[in-house]
Amino acid sequence: MTELTQVHHGADLSAEVWRAGQYAVKWTAGGTTAAYEVTAYLAEGGVRGVPAPLKTRAGALWSDRDGKRLSLTPWIDGARAADTGLTTAQWTAYGSLLAEIHSQAVPARLSALLPPLNPINARMPALTRELDHRLTTQPPVDDVEAELAKTWQTHQELITALLHPGTPSPGPRVICHADPHLGNVLVTPTQLHLIDWDDAVLAPIEQDLLFMLGGMGSLGPTTQPDRDAFFTGYGPVTQDPTRLTYYRTARALEDVALWAEQTLTGPDREESLEILQGVLGPDGLAVQAVG
Repeated sequence: MTELTQVHHGADLSAEVWRAGQYAVKWTAGGTTAAYEVTAYLAEGGVRGVPAPLKTRAGALWSDRDGKRLSLTPWIDGARAADTGLTTAQWTAYGSLLAEIHSQAVPARLSALLPPLNPINARMPALTRELDHRLTTQPPVDDVEAELAKTWQTHQELITALLHPGTPSPGPRVICHADPHLGNVLVTPTQLHLIDWDDAVLAPIEQDLLFMLGGMGSLGPTTQPDRDAFFTGYGPVTQDPTRLTYYRTARALEDVALWAEQTLTGPDREESLEILQGVLGPDGLAVQAVG
């Protein structure tokens, strides 16, 4: 019998991951089923840094179990880049990997499956307004909520601005991971691997590149040499400012709302508040989005 060892990484509370020998087992209600189709397609097309799901006995890429999707992928025995950082050469390799993903042709079946925006973004405005009402009109139930309310009220104007992302100019749409920060990158001696494709979308490149342009703290490049190394691998690109603002704003609102919600409900309430304060801080993504 293969032993299951639970893996405690990631902020997605709807997902559970275990290691089972040479395989990673994931049980999730998050994201969309397009994730399995996209990773299978990329891996079959020769993109080495994307682990593909194994097929079930029935030939499917996942199975439905108790209202969630169960999938199996090869276990990548590597370090999380969020823990170790990337060397200059690895930043260049990561740029090459993301460019390779963005350059893949999109077959009609994937174009029909992939959403144009992370579905979670649709509920963020309503959640933000609910949080605003609670944190500005109701007394806090404990010290953590009191500190959260103080943080929220201090940055209320900034948070309100995130509800108005503007209209991006149209642009070519490519396969985007939509969450390619270093927490989703595994490093082995010979390869970088981009994992956790639950939020994959069909969108302009700015959806992914925003993570490389500041505001992500240690989950993105923190110095200009690191950014230069990434774009050495990615190649020359002209970024559209309206699209960059749009996707930065959507991501910043998601981070603000979800980390504030987790500060209220747990787990890890104090850590969640600290992350929220970073998002809203002078070097955080919220300021980058509206600045």
